[in-house]
Amino acid sequence: MTSWKNQIWKTIIDQGKIWRKAILPGALIVCLIMLLRFTGTLQGQEWMAFDHLMRLRPSVAHGSRVTIVGIDEVDLKLMGSYPLPDQILAKMIQILHQYHPRVIGLDLFTDVPVGSGRKELIRTLQDSSNLIGIEVALNPDPTFNIQPPKEVPPERIGFADLIEDRDGKLRRSLLSSRDFNQELKYSFPLKITQAYLNSEGIYLNHGSFEFKPNLPRDPNILANLKSTEPIQFGATKIPRFLENTGGYIDADANGNQVLLNFNTSPKPFPVIFVRDLLEENFSPDLIQDRVVLVGVTAARNKDIFLTAAVKRTLVSSEIQSKDSANKIIYGVEIHAHAVEQILRAVLDGRPLLKSWSEFTEYLWIILWGFLGIGLGIIISSPLGSLLCISIAGVTLFLISYLALLVGWWIPLFPTMLALSAAGLTTTFFDRSLRVELEQRRQTIERTYNAVHNGPLQHLAVILRTTEQGTAEAAQLRSQLQKLNQELRNIYESMRKEVGNPEESFYLQDDVVLYLQTPISELLYQVYDQTLERDFPGFKTILTYIPPDFSCLNNSNFNSEQKRELCAFLQEALCNVGKHAVNPTRLDVICQQIAGKYYLQIVDNGQNSTELSSVQMPKGQGTKQADNLARKLKGRFGRRQNSPRGIFCELTWPVQKSSLLALLESTFNHFRRIKRWLKNLRLKQ
Repeated sequence: MTSWKNQIWKTIIDQGKIWRKAILPGALIVCLIMLLRFTGTLQGQEWMAFDHLMRLRPSVAHGSRVTIVGIDEVDLKLMGSYPLPDQILAKMIQILHQYHPRVIGLDLFTDVPVGSGRKELIRTLQDSSNLIGIEVALNPDPTFNIQPPKEVPPERIGFADLIEDRDGKLRRSLLSSRDFNQELKYSFPLKITQAYLNSEGIYLNHGSFEFKPNLPRDPNILANLKSTEPIQFGATKIPRFLENTGGYIDADANGNQVLLNFNTSPKPFPVIFVRDLLEENFSPDLIQDRVVLVGVTAARNKDIFLTAAVKRTLVSSEIQSKDSANKIIYGVEIHAHAVEQILRAVLDGRPLLKSWSEFTEYLWIILWGFLGIGLGIIISSPLGSLLCISIAGVTLFLISYLALLVGWWIPLFPTMLALSAAGLTTTFFDRSLRVELEQRRQTIERTYNAVHNGPLQHLAVILRTTEQGTAEAAQLRSQLQKLNQELRNIYESMRKEVGNPEESFYLQDDVVLYLQTPISELLYQVYDQTLERDFPGFKTILTYIPPDFSCLNNSNFNSEQKRELCAFLQEALCNVGKHAVNPTRLDVICQQIAGKYYLQIVDNGQNSTELSSVQMPKGQGTKQADNLARKLKGRFGRRQNSPRGIFCELTWPVQKSSLLALLESTFNHFRRIKRWLKNLRLKQ
């Protein structure tokens, strides 16, 4: 029991040493990826992964609460000017009011008169209590800002400023911010949402101040509001975008921002063009009790942006390829998505996008990186490791995708990079380390085998002759000199063999066999050279039948198998030379029968109890033979021959073609992986 426990403990210690060395390269890779992410180097790739997941979301058709009244190129040609004349704009608003929209969002600048009808437009804007206008207010240089229409009171004005990421794409919406005069302002989409939800009895709460209709507003309270406080409607809090939210690193998080959770419907918003509106050629349901956004859907006004997080936009559905990741999107569409996402979050419970804390995200990356390291160490086969890492990568992708569906943006690209890079690095480093350790083990084993099959064989003969008292001084001296020479030759021969381990095999003295030689010739050289050794068992043999190893040439033995077959034959012949008492016959038989190879060494030496006790225990030679039989999927046996001598036999099946062997090896790899996964599930 103690020996069994010690063996287990020794195995654990040995594996621990390997793990310590194998983990280090993968851990360094994980640390490097963490550093790259911390410095923002991977930010662009994280954005691309996020956009890709957003586009993969299933298209869900649902009733939108937002309708877009678009002014396209056809409308501009019909109206004869851009911007639209004030008279046309006033008529559009009046027609909209006839169909009772809940909120009208005017995504047009009306601060400068255009054509005739200015007074009519002013009167219409003043009478439209449910109309929200726009301004540009957040530029530090006032000359770049655009004033709102004076006819619309400030509480019905929202800024239209949008935030682009460094790659020029839109992924977030600005809800509130202080301008450069420290005045708190709210965005155009938030003002529209507020007006819509107020009619539902749901009010905007920003910090401790609650906005309700028809209540007096204290300018001092308004000025002291902090835009960093969370914005919420009723019980629905809007997750605030921070500088390191999701895949962002040190982003501009001024004001109160939120990630855009784009509508996934095939046609997110119904569109009515101005020509149809003026002719009242539309369904009243598209306006009644809805949010109506009026904006330009023509490229000439340059109110266009880039996004890669949606499948279709008004532009892409007409002129852009559906396969293109980057889509052109109009500003009015961006506002529509921003309004829709808050309305659906408050009224339908659709999740808004949020992310983990920085600590949790980095911990997530580390855990997956070390999972890759573990797979690289546990699965010894490179093919198996690659397969398992691929399965883990697909699992990670699915987790990230499903998390996004329920409103969580978790880091995908750096996590996938840590998993694959650390896993593959560990796989090949661990394999290299194990190969190195295996080469060391083989070198030690080959050196011992060379000593065992050479000098130790001679030493056994010397000891035997001295014990029997038959050795003369001159003979003993000659044998010791030969033993000395063999010991000296081992170093040089093993140095050559280790320097070129795949091509050579040390036999004896300065004889080295080259393993590219056909197996039949190699075995015959071993047979011929070994029988010339000065062993007492060879001196009395009268009958030699030259062996024929040619049947083995049909098999594709690799260099290691050739080496071990040569060592097996050498060891078996040396045992006859050392231990057989007065043998007169030695037969070496090699044949192929019924899909099996048989290699037999048979002598007729005298058997004694003492001899049997020497031959039968498992020494180094027997262990070598058993190991070879196991590698060849065969069997090794040694027994007493009748009536005298020892019968030594190695049998193994005929090797299959290389293609079949490859298929079988691949199948066995998959079986091992399946068994490992099953055991892993049972442990869990």
